[in-house]
Amino acid sequence: MTFTQQPINYAEQYARDLLNMYPYISYFNAIYNSVNSTKYKPINAKTVLIPSMTVSGATFVNRDRIDGIFERNFNIQYEAKTMAMDRNWSTEIDPMDIVETNEVATIANVTDTFNKFQKIPEMDCYAASKCASFAADFGGIDSTVLTSENILTQWDSYLAYMTGQRVNRDRCIAYMTTDTYRLLKEAAGITRFIDTGTGIRNIDRNVGKLDGVQIVEVPSDLMMTEYDYTQGFEPSSGAAQINMLLVDPDATIAPIVYDVSMMDSPRAATHGKNVYYERYYYDVFCANNRQAGFFANMTSPTLGILTVTSEAGASTGDTIITYSGTEINSAGIPWYGIDAYITTAAAAQSLTYGAALPSGVTWTKITGQNPVTLTSQTAGQYATVALVNKQKSVVIAGGNAVIVAGV
Repeated sequence: MTFTQQPINYAEQYARDLLNMYPYISYFNAIYNSVNSTKYKPINAKTVLIPSMTVSGATFVNRDRIDGIFERNFNIQYEAKTMAMDRNWSTEIDPMDIVETNEVATIANVTDTFNKFQKIPEMDCYAASKCASFAADFGGIDSTVLTSENILTQWDSYLAYMTGQRVNRDRCIAYMTTDTYRLLKEAAGITRFIDTGTGIRNIDRNVGKLDGVQIVEVPSDLMMTEYDYTQGFEPSSGAAQINMLLVDPDATIAPIVYDVSMMDSPRAATHGKNVYYERYYYDVFCANNRQAGFFANMTSPTLGILTVTSEAGASTGDTIITYSGTEINSAGIPWYGIDAYITTAAAAQSLTYGAALPSGVTWTKITGQNPVTLTSQTAGQYATVALVNKQKSVVIAGGNAVIVAGV
């Protein structure tokens, strides 16, 4: 949104305190202050290396033999994440503005207003949209229209899904829009407690926790899937509303690597004015081996893209299929909670986000390494690879390639 300067009100009698209604605070403070957010630091100005580890399973003890052979049974991989939100803001303040506004236009008031109405809500918008994208990439999306009649049933299914993905519900936070929170308060089956011991008839209808999960009510305009940050923040055209967002803060990494403010006092170079400058550099990332820590109720997103290639194998009819994408780690294997399936046919298979694998063809789960070698294939046909959320058995990403076979 383009900012238009307007004349300052130089009223002789004016309240010294700004009457900004409903000042913002951070609704996503738990994300920006999570343990991971301070643990992982950039290796250079804008790249954060996030480690993930896999280990082998345990084996039975052989009490009758010591073979003396020990080997490494763990692997470490690093995912490079590039920070994107390098932001700044500045303003000049004429000393006469401070005097003539009865000290309303002070640097303290100006920066306080910026923090409450621009900086903090911008960071909240960014956190909400990024967490929703993590849920979408992993397949943790439900597009059911919530009502007071079905919200508890849907809530139970969300928690069951998260638990099935080994996410501890006691760590989770449920961010809800005001409309969704209202539906929860109206839902039949919510138990309420009224304290009458004081003799005062106080009725508290707040829902602070549900089944051990903390509830945070968030304004709807801070819970959209996409924003334009050209100046300030505005929902992008076509952005979807996020109705509910379940997040495990331990699955997030939200470093703030540079947050500095400085001010020049009136001098010749500033034409006798105060000049204020602020810069902050932040982002929100997902720990790839904890992608199950996000779930959202919102409009279903589009299918993720897999890049699939085919090259001729060593033997006649052999083809080597390679696939890559955001849900594939550096070793070529899907992240935890996701399976890869492949099929070959005369035509490429049409995949739909959130739907089951198409019928009419045989899908084979890929259990080996990437790339995978297929035998007895016909050149010119299509190989289609799909990524499927294990818990929900729905497609989240896919791609295809024309088969090139050995001759």
